[in-house]
Amino acid sequence: MMSSNNSVDLLEDGAFAANKNSWNRYYQNSVVQPLLTDLYQITMAYAYWKSGKMDDHAVFDLFFRTNPFQGEFTIFAGLEECLKFMENFHYSETDVEYLKHALPQGIEEEFFDYLSQLTAKDVTLYAIEEGSVAFPRIPLIKIAGPLIIVQLLETTLLTLVNYASLMATNAARYRMVAGRHINLLEFGLRRAQGPDGGLSASKYSYIGGFDGTSNVLAGKLFNIPVKGTHAHAYITSFTGIQELKTRVLAHKETGDKRDLLELALQYRGQLAKILDISTDESSEGELAAMVSFAIAFPDGFMALVDTYDVKSDKHDTKSTFLGGGDPGCLPDGTPQYDPCCLLTGDHRPTPDDYDCDSLLDNPDPELADVDCFEPTELEGAGETEGQDEDGGQEDGGGGGGGPVVDSSNCYYCRDRVTRANNDPCANGGNLQQDGDEDTNVTNTDTNDDGSLPAQPPTAAEPDQVCPENGNGTADEELLVGNGDDVVNYEVEMPEDSEELMIPYTEQHPRCSNCEANARETRPCVIGHLKAVGKCFRSGLLNFCAVALALNDQGYRAVGIRIDSGDLAYLSCLSRETFERISERFKLTWFSKLTIVASNDINEETILSLNEQGHKIDCFGIGTHLVTCQRQPALGCVYKMVEINSQPRIKLSQDVAKVTMPGNKNVFRLYGADGHALIDLLQRVDESPPEVGQKVLCRHPFQESKRAYVIPTHVEALYKVYWADGRVTQAMPSLDEVRERVQNSLKTLRQDHKRTLNPTPYKVAVSDNLYNFIHDLWLQNAPIGELS
Repeated sequence: MMSSNNSVDLLEDGAFAANKNSWNRYYQNSVVQPLLTDLYQITMAYAYWKSGKMDDHAVFDLFFRTNPFQGEFTIFAGLEECLKFMENFHYSETDVEYLKHALPQGIEEEFFDYLSQLTAKDVTLYAIEEGSVAFPRIPLIKIAGPLIIVQLLETTLLTLVNYASLMATNAARYRMVAGRHINLLEFGLRRAQGPDGGLSASKYSYIGGFDGTSNVLAGKLFNIPVKGTHAHAYITSFTGIQELKTRVLAHKETGDKRDLLELALQYRGQLAKILDISTDESSEGELAAMVSFAIAFPDGFMALVDTYDVKSDKHDTKSTFLGGGDPGCLPDGTPQYDPCCLLTGDHRPTPDDYDCDSLLDNPDPELADVDCFEPTELEGAGETEGQDEDGGQEDGGGGGGGPVVDSSNCYYCRDRVTRANNDPCANGGNLQQDGDEDTNVTNTDTNDDGSLPAQPPTAAEPDQVCPENGNGTADEELLVGNGDDVVNYEVEMPEDSEELMIPYTEQHPRCSNCEANARETRPCVIGHLKAVGKCFRSGLLNFCAVALALNDQGYRAVGIRIDSGDLAYLSCLSRETFERISERFKLTWFSKLTIVASNDINEETILSLNEQGHKIDCFGIGTHLVTCQRQPALGCVYKMVEINSQPRIKLSQDVAKVTMPGNKNVFRLYGADGHALIDLLQRVDESPPEVGQKVLCRHPFQESKRAYVIPTHVEALYKVYWADGRVTQAMPSLDEVRERVQNSLKTLRQDHKRTLNPTPYKVAVSDNLYNFIHDLWLQNAPIGELS
C-alpha cells in the first residue's frame, strides 16, 4: 500500500524536510504515479509529440463549478500530495514496457524514449493555500508548462484534489454543526471505498476539524491521534464471571492488589439500590467483559453499554412497560416511560398495568420505607379537552376520561407529584419563592362533564414555600408535571388515606438529586431508568460498578459509548446517572465521564440532537463521513485557458460550462468587519486592487450584475509552490493545515456558512477581464444564418 521513498536524503534536502513531525514526510503512496491516469492522456501525448508540439507552452486551470452539500464554501485540500506527485513524476522502465503493449500498434519507438526522459522540472504550479476556503470558478491550482507534460498531469491531479477537498469540506461541516467543544472521531475505514479511500478519509477529516481516527495506519503515517473502544464482540465473548482468569488489579500508587471483580460486585449491589436497577437485570457476562477490559486498560476504561437485553423475573415487561412490544416502547414505537412516574404526563397507566410495590424495593437505604398507593381509578381524569392521547390537538375537541394512578407517595414520582391537602400552595394561595415577588397560583375546576379544562393552570414547583390557605383546608388535587407544564387533576381520596395528611416531604425526605431535579424542572433519573431497554440498564449498571471499583484502585474510568437507541435521551439519562453517583460517592470527576455516541450519524442527526439538548461529548462518525453520502464527488475540472500566450475559451450552451480564458490572478477583498466580501479574478497583466481604492467587480456572464467595492484588506491568493523542478514553499504540517481551515472559515460571514439556505459568496471578474471574456466569446461563437 505505502512504500518508503527511495531516497531519504532527497527529502532531507527538500522543502518537505522543513517540518518532520509526521511519518508522512518519509512516505510516498506507491499508487500515485504517472500511470495513475486515463489512457487518452497518453494517446493525446503521442499525438502532440507526433504533431511537433513538444515545445508548446500551455496554461491549465483546475477548478470546480458548484460547492458541495448544498453549501456555499469548499475547503481546498490535496496540495501536498500533488507536489509529491510532481517530485516523483517519472516513467520507469516497467512503465514504458507496459505502455508498448497497451498502446495501439504503430507508436514510434522514439516516443517511448521521450516518455522515459520526461519529468515535471519545466512546470510551474500556482495554488491557493491548502486548508483555505474556496469558491466556484476560482482556480484552486494553475499549471503552466510544456503542453505534453501539463496534459499528462491532468487526471492524477484531479483525483488527488477532488476527494481530498470534498472530504475536508464534509468534515468541516460536521465540525460546525457539532460545535467547538464536542470531540469528533472518524470511524470509517471499514466503510470507505478501499484502503486508499480509507487513508485519505482519515487524513482529510482530520484537516477538516476531526480530533482523531480509528485508523491505525493513518495515525502512523499522518501523526493523527488514534482512538477506539471495543466492539460488541468483546462483551459477547464472555458468558459469565467464571471465565475471568485475571481478577486482581494493583493500586496505581500503593501497589496493593485487590480483586476487581469482587469490588465491582459490591458496588453493583449498592448501585442497584441507589438507581433501583435490579442486579437480576444485569448480565454477568457483560460484567466479566468490562472487568477484564478495565484490568487490561485501567487508565483508559471506556465501555460499550448497549449489548445485552436481559430478562428479569422481578421486573417483567408487563410491570415495567405498557402496551407490550419491545421493552421500552409502545406498540407504535413511542418510547415508554415508567408507569408509576406521572412525570411524563401523557403515558397514564390503568390500575392493571402497574404494581408499584413490585418496583419500589426501598431504593435508597438512607430513605425511610416507602409504600405506594394501590392504583386508584380516578373519575374525570384523562386527556385535556381538545388534545389527543399524544398531546396533539384533535380536530373536534371534547375531553376524554381515563384512569390515573394516584402516586403522590411513590418514591419515583414525589419530586414532581404532590397532593393539595399536603401542599400549602394549593387553593389559590399566595406563592413566596425565597423572598421573591409574590405570584398567584390559580386553582382549576373540572368541566361539567368531568373533563379537564383545555388550558393548564400556572403552578408552583413542589419545593417552593407557600403560606397556608386562609381557612386551613386543602383541596383534593394532584399536581402532575411533565417538565415544563403542570396540570391539576381533581381526584377522589381513598378512604384509608388519613396518613396522607402528613406532608410527604416530612414522611420521606427527598434525596438531594430529586431536590435539584425539582428546582430545574427535570424528571428524577430513578424513574426514567425504567423507561429504557434492559440492555442499556445492564450496561450502565455494570459500567458504573466497574468504574467505582477502578476508583478504589486509584484509576479513573474514561466513559461509555452508546451505539444504538435514542441517543439524545440515553445521553441525558447517562449524564444524570453519573451526576447522581458523583454526589452519592463524593466523586466530582464521575459526573464528567465522557459519553461517546456512534450509530450511523450524519450531519442532520447532529443538528437534531442539538435541538433535543443531548449530553454527548464525542461523536464517532463513519459511513456518512468517509463516503460523503450526500454528494459523492466534488466535480473538479481541468481546462486549458491559454496556449503559446493565446487565450482559449470553451463555449457551451450551458453558461455554467463556459470557461474563463487567459492566464489569471485571484484576489480576496475584505470589508471593514474583517469578513471576506468577494473573490476577484483579473488578467495577470492588470494591476492588483489596492486597499481603500474603489474596484468595479462584475459578474462574469451577467452584464447587469456589478458593484463597486472599497476593500480594507486585499489578499493575493496564489503562491508558487513548484518551479524549476522543486517545491518552493516550506510545507506546513497537518496540524497547521487543520488550523488554517478553521481560521479561513472565520473570515466568512455566518450566513455563508449556515446549513439551511446559505447566502451565496460572490465571485467576480474585473471590468477588464469581463470585456476580454465577452470579446473572445463573440469572436469564437458561430454566426447563424436565416433562410
